[in-house]
Amino acid sequence: MARRRIDAESIPFRKLIPNLMTAGALCAGIASFHFSITGQFDKAMGCIAASFVLDGLDGRAARFLRVTSRFGEVIDSISDFTAFGVAPAFLLYQWQLQKDAGVLGLLAVALYALCAAIRLARFTVQARKQKLGGPPGKFFQGLPAPAAAGAALVPPMLALSETVAWKTPAYLTAIYTLMLAAFMVSRLPMISVKGMRISRKLVVPLMLFAGVLTIGLVRDGWLTLSALATLYLLSFPAGWVLHARSKNKPAPPADGGPDATGTAGQPPAVKP
Repeated sequence: MARRRIDAESIPFRKLIPNLMTAGALCAGIASFHFSITGQFDKAMGCIAASFVLDGLDGRAARFLRVTSRFGEVIDSISDFTAFGVAPAFLLYQWQLQKDAGVLGLLAVALYALCAAIRLARFTVQARKQKLGGPPGKFFQGLPAPAAAGAALVPPMLALSETVAWKTPAYLTAIYTLMLAAFMVSRLPMISVKGMRISRKLVVPLMLFAGVLTIGLVRDGWLTLSALATLYLLSFPAGWVLHARSKNKPAPPADGGPDATGTAGQPPAVKP
């Protein structure tokens, strides 16, 4: 009986690892508010970047350890909304839009946060219809919240860049933020890096690109991160074309065997 009581009152530590990462991402997002209020925008963006890294690790850890849960799914959505929905909007408002854009700036950041909430709510609802912890799809549906946060921070990153040092006009920042909000709630297929497969011929060029990227991060990290965020944002035409091609692939074998997606007769999933 004592053994059963101990087992009931404790859980394996490995089950907590993904949730601890999610908690770290949430706290990093909250810390971003502090640095935005105090005008330390480089540290505020660093906190959002830390949330981005932890958010990418917690899901992989959950799948690797086979400890996915509904609780983890919900707290992950809360963390994403805080770190990638509210924190970037608040940073932009404190950095420029409050003083230089007036009502348009307030409208832009409010709609950005609202669209992030709508996107994450839609993701949670659709995820419950799918097998929790399943393999990642090849496409996202609309702009993912983490990618939207990275794209939203391009104006302040360009301003902090030692190479460019260019401050975007406030009205352009507001319009750009509204565009990102619309992208998040759109149905546009965006390429999912998690589900990509790379040709063996591209392995060496990608390794060379990683080297160039590392040099860029050391030389001017803000400009390099801005370029990466912009390149992903501009990849949506490629995502549209690849998604259309994937839907036009030949039907699976008549015996019902699995096709290239790993499912019998089902097209590649579009992740919300």
